[in-house]
Amino acid sequence: MTDDPLKRGLTAVWDVSAAGYDRLDGHGLLLEDEERAWRRLVAAILGDPRHAAVPVQRVLDVGTGTGFLAIFAAELGHEVTGLDLSESMLALAARKARELHLAIDLHLGDAEVPPFATGSFDVVVSRHLLWTLPHPGEAVARWAELVRPGGLVAVIDGYSPRLDPFRAVLARGARRLGRAIERRRGAPPDHDYTVEQYAALPLARQGDARGAERLLRGASLERVATRLLREVDTAEARHATTSSSAPVSPARGGTSSSPRRPPRRGTRRSSSASSR
Repeated sequence: MTDDPLKRGLTAVWDVSAAGYDRLDGHGLLLEDEERAWRRLVAAILGDPRHAAVPVQRVLDVGTGTGFLAIFAAELGHEVTGLDLSESMLALAARKARELHLAIDLHLGDAEVPPFATGSFDVVVSRHLLWTLPHPGEAVARWAELVRPGGLVAVIDGYSPRLDPFRAVLARGARRLGRAIERRRGAPPDHDYTVEQYAALPLARQGDARGAERLLRGASLERVATRLLREVDTAEARHATTSSSAPVSPARGGTSSSPRRPPRRGTRRSSSASSR
């Protein structure tokens, strides 16, 4: 789907990790309070057409992956299109949409150059995508073109506050140890990039949300605002190392008995939204 060697390599990582993606902490919906938090967030961003005077939005979920945001948006009644460069991720999104009887228009394609006409959507959303793009500035500029005047671009991403060198070394060692333990326990593969791949991603080591804000402003978007997703972070952190007897529907991905990845300490989730 792409001739870019870097993107082919990145896509291969996601293809391999697709099967277990929804069972990883912070990615799938493992517990009911996580689902409630995300459902409320998506409704706050898009609006809920099931209530009076709330319009149905044409929504593009770029880097849709296994359909996380797309499914919530479709359940609210919006017209949803999903785009991803990983065929394995899209196959899972399509299967979940069928199981939930949702109409989501899924496309194989590059989130940096979405193959849609200017002004085709009311809202462009992304989750856990911006950090993994080699050219995030070009991507955001294109997303801004895709929304109608007065439309919305909403970016949900994570960042890790900067640590001093000593703590950073300890954190890297803890992650390596955790991953080794996971592999021995049969945990699903994580989406780890090589050092060279990380080096080619400008936002891969974000220490705050300012990088995303700069890109949104650079795309001539107005009213750029960022907020921490405290409810989501709290729900996910609460269950990061424990299991529960109340798993969410398997159609959404995962159960509480699945192998769990240790939490990435210090990671914070933020949503940066802007309008044309």
